[in-house]
Order: sequence, then C-alpha cells, then structure tokens
Amino acid sequence: MKIVGYFIHGNKQYVAFSKETEKPGCFRITDGFHDRFVDEKNRSKYTDYCQVDKTDVDLKRILSRLHGARPWHPLLKLLRKESMECIKS
Repeated sequence: MKIVGYFIHGNKQYVAFSKETEKPGCFRITDGFHDRFVDEKNRSKYTDYCQVDKTDVDLKRILSRLHGARPWHPLLKLLRKESMECIKS
C-alpha cells in the first residue's frame, strides 16, 4: 500500500492511496470514515477534487478519524509515518 496524493473537495480533505493488487491508474480516497474507489469508469465524478500538497491537508484529523472508526485499516501505519514527517519539517 502506498499514498499517491492528497485532495480537497469543498471543505473536506482526502488522502489517496493505492493497493498493490489494484490496476494501474486506480486508487482509493479516504476522509478517515469512508473509502471511495476511483477508476476509469467513475473518474468523471471526481473532476472537482483538487490535488494539493500534503502540507495543505490536516493529516492528524484524518488519522484521528481513521484510528477511531477503523483501527484495523492498513493505511493507518502509513499515515502515522506521514504525519510524523510533517511535524519534523
């Protein structure tokens, strides 16, 4: 699993991630509570989502949501590492 980007849509912030088993160009986005799958078929639904730098996204908020709602999620470990890197820089 790897983080492929950060998005903002309206006032919501998302982390985009990809699993090794998914097709190239396909990924999932999460706000901490819900994961959404993005592929060629439904990519037009996500054209309003703006890709931003990770410093523009509140990773601690998404991390907190993910930890509270789904502490088993495999993205949790990666987000902890990313948020620690943001704190250091």
